[in-house]
Amino acid sequence: MTTDIRGNRTTEAQARRDLADGLERYRRRTKQMMAPLGENVLHIQHNSIMSPLVWDLGHVGNFEEVWLLRELDGRPAHDLAYDEMYNPFDNPRWVRGDLPLLNRTDALEYINGVRGDVLEMLRGIDLDPGEPLLRDGFVFTMAIQHEAQHQETILQALDMREDLAPYALASPRRVPAGRSVDDSETMVIPGGPFLFGTNNSTEAYDNERPSHEVEVPTFAIDKYPVTNRRFAEFVDAGGYGRQEFWSDEGWDWRTGTEHEAPQGWTRQVGGGWLVRRFGHVVDLDPGEPVQHVSYHEAEAFARFSDARLPTEAEWEKSASWGPDAQEPRIYPWGSASPTPMHANVAQHGWGPAPIGRYSQGASAYGVEQLLGDVYEWTSSPFEGYPGFTSFPYPEYSEVFFGDSEYRVLRGASWATSTQVTRNTFRNWDYRIRRQIFSGIRLAWDEV
Repeated sequence: MTTDIRGNRTTEAQARRDLADGLERYRRRTKQMMAPLGENVLHIQHNSIMSPLVWDLGHVGNFEEVWLLRELDGRPAHDLAYDEMYNPFDNPRWVRGDLPLLNRTDALEYINGVRGDVLEMLRGIDLDPGEPLLRDGFVFTMAIQHEAQHQETILQALDMREDLAPYALASPRRVPAGRSVDDSETMVIPGGPFLFGTNNSTEAYDNERPSHEVEVPTFAIDKYPVTNRRFAEFVDAGGYGRQEFWSDEGWDWRTGTEHEAPQGWTRQVGGGWLVRRFGHVVDLDPGEPVQHVSYHEAEAFARFSDARLPTEAEWEKSASWGPDAQEPRIYPWGSASPTPMHANVAQHGWGPAPIGRYSQGASAYGVEQLLGDVYEWTSSPFEGYPGFTSFPYPEYSEVFFGDSEYRVLRGASWATSTQVTRNTFRNWDYRIRRQIFSGIRLAWDEV
């Protein structure tokens, strides 16, 4: 028998079928995302902080080859040159456009060959509970999540295209508005100790483990993510030009750029805002969560609002716990897998949904839209938890610990796969980055 993150138990045969289905489902999605794009779009490096898309295509196959065929089955390398080309640490993003990358046809041939061998091996493999890589299918789930995360990275790159050509899959679709709500409403979360993180070893990454007790004082937190309406007040008040709202590092970043609004915003003649998403230009919805802001912008907006950014412990307590709770929730709403009634994830709407739409996804404390729409910046640096153990490789998390330029983001965005969506998931990036589908939720000390 095997067990998933929700505690569901199933036979090994069924677990193998589920893993094969997950591998194939996410691979189909990767191919669908690439299909409308011309060869030149796949090879162009749309921004120095993003990879050429065809690099991501070959990389997911190489990652799968290394971990599923070579680590598990001891097979020889398909081509050692691929290991060199698709190693993200030897080749940081800004040099990948100069690599002799496979074209679409050759990359698909490579990843299809790897996948065929993986599925054949999976049919007969023993999901050995004594082998950490195989226990409950961990390494296969890791490969699925890895591909899902690269799909989100691909979308980040496409959203930065300078040719303004509309991306066919991303036709603007408005998620129906929810009930009318006060976008500045807050919830008070009582202080006290709670279990932070998880001990799950089926789907959770090493940086989410182990579960450990922390204590936070009583605090208040936004019930909803910060909306475009609220952030536009900061912009219209001259917030990008007022040094008093910015940290020293943030002001250095701000004065070294031409940014005067979130990525994609354009001022309309006569006032108001338009927003460009994947080449499509639409009116900015004031009720949507603000998207594409850096940590520095989030921090400056917090100061403008006489607030601060939450710590990741505060964020997780708001999402996972509640009055009289005896154990944490996997998702804010409980243990049921995400659906379109709970959260705006899995690229359903191609952008954030208006606040008030997902009351069924509220946490036990009544905080809404914690998962989906936008990742949310926290004030916490990216560090390992007490008792952290790197598994299965230090390059996923450990090598990034201790760098003061990183901050943790929590939650999930509209582009995040359901496979990666959970309360304990930790994203992180440089404080200057805003290509991620990132937003803001504010917090306040309660005295």
